[in-house]
Amino acid sequence: MSYARYSRLPGEISRHASMHALLNCIIKEVAIPQEAMSHRWPVCRKGLPEHLNGVPLQISWSTSLSLLVMVDRQSALGNYYYLSDTYIREAGGSRWQVPELSSLITTLLEHCEWLEGTLNQELRDQVVQSHEVMTSIVAHATELPRLQPLTDYPSSEQGLWFGHPNHPTPKARQWPAHLLQDKPAYAPEFCATTALYQFSFPVDGLKVQANRLDEKDVLAHVADQRSAENDERIVLSMHPVQADLFKQDSCVAALIRGGVIGDLGQSGWQAAPTASMRTWYIEGHPWFLKGSLNVRITNCVRKNAWYELESTLVIDRIMHQLLHTKELVLDAFCVAQEPATVHWAPVDGNDEQQRWFREQTGVILRENFCQRFSPQACLLSATLFARDAALAPMVLAFIEGNRSTDRNTLPTQSKVRAWFKAYLRTLLAPVMGLFFRHGIVMEPHLQNCVLIHDEGTPRQMLLRDFEGVKLTSDKGIEWLAGETLHPRVKASMTYSRKQGWNRIAYCLFVNHIAEAILALSWQRPGMADALWQDTLDELHRVRLLLAVPAPELDELLQGGDLPCKTNFKLRLMAQADRQAQYVLLPNPWQATRVMGREVAYG
Repeated sequence: MSYARYSRLPGEISRHASMHALLNCIIKEVAIPQEAMSHRWPVCRKGLPEHLNGVPLQISWSTSLSLLVMVDRQSALGNYYYLSDTYIREAGGSRWQVPELSSLITTLLEHCEWLEGTLNQELRDQVVQSHEVMTSIVAHATELPRLQPLTDYPSSEQGLWFGHPNHPTPKARQWPAHLLQDKPAYAPEFCATTALYQFSFPVDGLKVQANRLDEKDVLAHVADQRSAENDERIVLSMHPVQADLFKQDSCVAALIRGGVIGDLGQSGWQAAPTASMRTWYIEGHPWFLKGSLNVRITNCVRKNAWYELESTLVIDRIMHQLLHTKELVLDAFCVAQEPATVHWAPVDGNDEQQRWFREQTGVILRENFCQRFSPQACLLSATLFARDAALAPMVLAFIEGNRSTDRNTLPTQSKVRAWFKAYLRTLLAPVMGLFFRHGIVMEPHLQNCVLIHDEGTPRQMLLRDFEGVKLTSDKGIEWLAGETLHPRVKASMTYSRKQGWNRIAYCLFVNHIAEAILALSWQRPGMADALWQDTLDELHRVRLLLAVPAPELDELLQGGDLPCKTNFKLRLMAQADRQAQYVLLPNPWQATRVMGREVAYG
């Protein structure tokens, strides 16, 4: 049982969640790769409670600082439920202590002797801000116990209350200070809808790019064109926060004063913000609207880079072809199409101004797959395996057919395994088939996958986010034959084969499947072995279907390591997401065989 379930105050719940996310990063990115952790009791136990349940996990952060926390299992990939507070002890200290979250970050930075370079002193404030946002979210969720994130797709997009489980600042949002509110309507977790901001622009300077759609249809779906002042003007939608930032620019302010840009205020459609923050769901609308948001959320500033606007349409054309490909390994292949982009830029601007306006005003149309499958049949995978306001996983009640918050009845192990096998069949084959047969690198992390189910039974996995898709330089680049692309666009969508495999393996196994198995084995940690074995069996089945060389998969099946993205180190060094490196984690199957069940699970 999660230690946090004994707590009921939102501040306590969010403190545990923040601490757990931080521990996940420390364990995966530092402790395991540096062989700096053990499952042994410390020699000195002063300051620790007399009775602690679970398995001790001791981490040597440096030669001068140790951490201790109780966990429910041993795990090759560092996936745990935490059963106690986090204790720290400095070298020479007489006892273990429980630090506050901000104090822990300060101490970690002071003792970070193994990392060279200037450390990000703002990290403490970012962790604290993430914690404060979580507290507001938990308070909202507990005030409205009828909130059911797994009821339908819109609810799942707005029910990811604790964010990325392997990120030090999962709910950090660097909104402009004057826009900080307790429950802003543009934050998805508060289940609000809000009117989109609208601007009008002259037709001159408008750029519509589309596959399989005409310009008139595209414009009708990006904003309410009835708001345009006349036939020589068009309207574009914008995130309310992005609109505020846009208007702060001196050039934009001058164009508004001169009547070139019309400020129409929040006069657009009522829309619900999704978990990505910058993508909007409009009930009954055939498209999601994905606009720019020049705000740092976790690692990235979430703007639509000009080269991503270009590459999205290229990938959409490729995916459209592949959807008609008859290959067994792609039998379950399903994507959300992204066939159009729109932006406006002043015609007399120089190249730099043109690109700036393009990134500020750019909108991507993404297929609203809820009209294809129904909202009740679609769920964001990130929320499916996420936790409720008491930090218990929600997926087990979903499998049991109980959509309420009652967690007292667990489904049988055989039922969980049957469900998970069906889930794996929707996920592994398409991702592996795209990579090994076509050189296409999807990013199948939890937030990019949408489960299509039939009364709870997995049927298909919908993959999305074309601007994040890459093509391998050895095979995937062949898809660009006949395309005329700016060199920067081509470079942005090209990966070496090694880069591609690292990305897929991390997103698929460390970010996605490991978290799914952790959620499914809640209160039954010994069950994780069986679920990893089911994953291995499905990978062997997929390997046969591929019918092409797959050396990276072969190495993994033979015991090779898994790459893990360094989200925590990125924040430590205040680096951009594109600078992320990878560390290696042990093979989950090989480690299980070596450790044995009794040792592995205490």
